[in-house]
Amino acid sequence: MNTLRLSLVALLPLSLSLAAQDSTNVEFAAENNQADVFIEKCHTWRNAMRDNKVDLMWTFVEEKFKGSLKPKMAQKLKKVAAKHRRHLDEAGAYVQRSVSLSQETPSDTAQVIVKWDNNGAGNKNIGYVESCVFEQLPGTTKWVLDI
Repeated sequence: MNTLRLSLVALLPLSLSLAAQDSTNVEFAAENNQADVFIEKCHTWRNAMRDNKVDLMWTFVEEKFKGSLKPKMAQKLKKVAAKHRRHLDEAGAYVQRSVSLSQETPSDTAQVIVKWDNNGAGNKNIGYVESCVFEQLPGTTKWVLDI
């Protein structure tokens, strides 16, 4: 029993830090639309889609979409993730060429542009330009992913 209690106590800080990290994926703070946090969030989102980590994807969803709209949002998350994985599968390889924040968006919008290709894998040259778009909540410094 003591071993179990010690194990649970040892895991508590880890679980709390993961919960805190995930909770900041929606309504997170950023000073402006050029903050590096958008690139970090975009990578987290894209990796969650790639790895089909549905629980992590839900941490990007605003609370208003978790009530009566949850079934529709669940379908949308599934569809968006499947499309992303289909692009990766079709390419056969993933070589990230560049990641940048768009300088051509309004001040209440941030766009992370990800350019990647397959480096000629499978005798095909496939290139993609994808993005993550974030919107600022009116009257705040908080931002959300436009899913």
